Amino acid sequence: MTFTSRLKATEFDPLLIDYKVQSLLDMSYCALRQRNFKLALTKLNETRHRLDLCQNPLIKSIYWNEIYCDVHLKRHQIQSSTSTLSSLLSTSVAKELKKMEIKISALKIIDQQTAQLNSNYIQLNSQFCRTIIDFLLAQPQGYYNYEQDEKIPQAKHKQLEMYLYGLENNNDNQIQQADLLIYELFNKCINILKENIEKQETDLQNLSTSIRLAKENILSRDYNELASICDDYLRRYENNEDENNLLTNLFNGDHGNKIAELIVKSVLLSMKYGSNEGVKRFSRLLQIVDLYPKTMNLIADKLQEIPCWMFFDCLYQITAYLDKPIALKLYPVIEQIVKLYPQSIVYPFKLSYETLQYSIQDPILKQNLELIQQQLNRYTPLVNEFIEALNQLNPQQQFDTWSKELFHLLTSDSNTRDITKLQEHLIKFKQILFSDIINLDETNDEQLILSNTQDNNDIDDNTLLKPKITSIRILFKNTVEKEFNDLFGKNGELLSTISLGDTRLILGNISLKLKNIIQDKTNINDYSTWFSSTFRQQNRILDKSSIRELEIPGQYTSKKKPLMEHHIKIVGFDEKLLVLHSLRLPKRITIRGHDENDYRFLVKAGEDIRQDQRIEALFSIMNDLYDNDPNCNQSNSAHIAVRTYKVIPMSSKLGMIEWLDNTRPLKDLIEESYNDNELDIITNQGQHPRKLYQDYVTNTYQKAKPTAKTANNTVMYAELFLSLTKAQVQEEFNHIQSVIPADLLRRAYYKIAISHEGFYTLRRQFITSYAVLCTSQYILGIGDRHQSNFLIDTSSGQIIGIDFGSAFNAATIHLPVPELIPIRLTRQLTQLMSPIGTAGLFRAAMIHTMNALRENSDLLLSTMDVFIKEPLMEWMEHALKTSKQVAQNETNILRSDDTYAKDRIKSARLKLNGINPAVIIGSDLKLNSFLRSSNLKEARRQMEKVVGGDQIDSKRAQILLKYNSNRYHKLTVDEQIDCIIDQATDVDILGRSWAGLETFM
Repeated sequence: MTFTSRLKATEFDPLLIDYKVQSLLDMSYCALRQRNFKLALTKLNETRHRLDLCQNPLIKSIYWNEIYCDVHLKRHQIQSSTSTLSSLLSTSVAKELKKMEIKISALKIIDQQTAQLNSNYIQLNSQFCRTIIDFLLAQPQGYYNYEQDEKIPQAKHKQLEMYLYGLENNNDNQIQQADLLIYELFNKCINILKENIEKQETDLQNLSTSIRLAKENILSRDYNELASICDDYLRRYENNEDENNLLTNLFNGDHGNKIAELIVKSVLLSMKYGSNEGVKRFSRLLQIVDLYPKTMNLIADKLQEIPCWMFFDCLYQITAYLDKPIALKLYPVIEQIVKLYPQSIVYPFKLSYETLQYSIQDPILKQNLELIQQQLNRYTPLVNEFIEALNQLNPQQQFDTWSKELFHLLTSDSNTRDITKLQEHLIKFKQILFSDIINLDETNDEQLILSNTQDNNDIDDNTLLKPKITSIRILFKNTVEKEFNDLFGKNGELLSTISLGDTRLILGNISLKLKNIIQDKTNINDYSTWFSSTFRQQNRILDKSSIRELEIPGQYTSKKKPLMEHHIKIVGFDEKLLVLHSLRLPKRITIRGHDENDYRFLVKAGEDIRQDQRIEALFSIMNDLYDNDPNCNQSNSAHIAVRTYKVIPMSSKLGMIEWLDNTRPLKDLIEESYNDNELDIITNQGQHPRKLYQDYVTNTYQKAKPTAKTANNTVMYAELFLSLTKAQVQEEFNHIQSVIPADLLRRAYYKIAISHEGFYTLRRQFITSYAVLCTSQYILGIGDRHQSNFLIDTSSGQIIGIDFGSAFNAATIHLPVPELIPIRLTRQLTQLMSPIGTAGLFRAAMIHTMNALRENSDLLLSTMDVFIKEPLMEWMEHALKTSKQVAQNETNILRSDDTYAKDRIKSARLKLNGINPAVIIGSDLKLNSFLRSSNLKEARRQMEKVVGGDQIDSKRAQILLKYNSNRYHKLTVDEQIDCIIDQATDVDILGRSWAGLETFM
């Protein structure tokens, strides 16, 4: 037998054929994972006629169907909307899914492989239905209008009819309305999910332990998919995103309750099987139960089956619902957490208690709330002292907060003033301001411990427990007490006659004096003796009681059961602190851990950092999506992830933020890179770019309105859009940039690097991390991205975003000078990326991250929806302020906070659907109340025109023209990223932006 004949003979060996087919299928799958769709289909076609020759043809053919359908579904997810439905139906995906359904029904689930195939079919089926439904929601007439869309001939509609009614279906035109087709697809998908999950649940009982554990992971994935598709369309229905009322049949009447019940069951069962995604969906479950009370009875029993530590990541949301009827179902879980892990819930609870203690009306709910408060005081006695001590690090903020409260109590009419309440308010604050008073021992635990300690004869109880007056309090007393007494009287006797004007003036002077005293104090004991005395005392009395231990905050996570012996306990504080010279003078403290390591935190007072905490939580969800995407975690590229840090809100006006070592503000790095000659030009020769830019804005306004008096910022910046052409803006902007070296940030990175190779490594880390940060912040609508809101890690080169006070496009909607750039991409940043600039690694990394987010947008949108609508959060504060301004201007009706939330979710969905960023920002401009007055309407129209760009050199305008000016056309990921970069680097926008953004840098 010749070699050739022997070779041909081996082709018929079933074992070799099986290996070869499996190898080709695996290659096809790997190509699919990396979105190399052409290679995936090529390898798939090589196996098509060999499947029947394999040892297990049924499993191989199901695997083949799975890859084929997945390739086409993923390919069409990132395509533009004109080609999505047409090309998807032309690929026979619907027919292949129907074949797969028949094969799966004949498959007996006996091991992990068969369970995985069944689960993959469920996921593909759901993905297919959602793709068609989303198209119908966006273009309800496009499916039936053959004249306008010749790419969807009637023959392709047969694909859907075969999918819905069977391969042998011969009836024509069974469904003639989009809403009925959506109803059929949705119910088909739900029924398949429910039937296959039920099948797996039945088989699960007879499996061995190892297989059962693997299958539980698969089941949790299927439950999450069921919750996902139901919740996705339910949220759209709730948020009025269905403009054509095509979802009404799904959720009207009792249908909405049934879908809500399905979501609740699915989320709880996925958590029971250990799903981390289920944990992230639990916050939305609370919202659903609040909206659909009939679902409440479902959660009571199932909550007991879930380990209480899985709720750690939801504690801020859980405690916010303690004034709702669902609280009665949550209390058993909360009580278990309080007893086992009290320091995990103490800060979320205290934050909610701050509001709920006054708002709860139901006596049972109020009693339960107070009971939890008492238990936490018993289990975590040091926490209250810790919070009060942190408050005392910020006496100026205490004073400013007290002043605002005083003005609320004072009224211009002295006859209506509650003098007794005012006097109590004054006396209480004088104690806080002039004395370091912390109630160290409400329950006399300290004295009990001391009396039981054998070697405490040398300890003076009165010395340890007596409140002390620190040096800074003495200075306060000596500096401002006389002014206090002169203004209010020693015991507040002058409060009945004092004028509001005098009070405001004198308190403003006192505030400045306090600020001057504080800014030079860098010893923590100058602010409060608690930091040294408490832990020195505990060390001396050798306290072993766990309730007297204080953990470093931020150590609990739902990803794993906590090992309490590994949690870091506080044993002291460094004497030195760092005062940051920003508006509220935040302090950096250093905590000594019992593991002999130091942990630094920034203590921020006078502002609510809950928004930062929620944004970091959303970044963590995004990072999970990036980790699961093969193009985002390839070994040959820098790791794609947003750099996150811990944020621990402790009250509505106090919190701690993890300090990031080896970091510098971007602004400092750039400004330190000037050489002496350049520094002389901008400081001594009147060429500072900030001054030049401000003069350019002022001169433009004065030239246009020579007789006008001073104007507010909205009017002044509006003139840049009304008076200047694109060429004039470019000329002025280029002149300002000419005094600034283009490579300042590049110089900074050269200084950081220890070699040329090190520079390229640091630069690569910067480009990748900044691309991920820009994409993530764009989706969340984070604005106010001036240079001080970025940190550079000098050890790795990565860039980190901080201070997320402006989120969900608030910078465009609520600022007097609206932001028009989607991300910050100014010259210093792009020059560091040279010579390739934004077209190389930066663009590629943005595409990878946007792909990951667009393919898995549901969980992200669900979490955003929960955060924006969270009961105790003040996301709507800007919206309410806007409403008042609108009412005063009488230019529009009031917009409710509920409408604001729905608008923000819709905006995020548009971004994840690939809508042109110019369209989204243009729509948000219409919501800006500062631009609604009649004299600024033309300015707003010019802003929208500038945002849209021109068709000669603006890619975003060219792409809009490409799709026949269809503003809400779904772009490919590449096109979307190109539009974002184009708009962010457009000098016509940068040259008309708010001076504080320093877009010229």
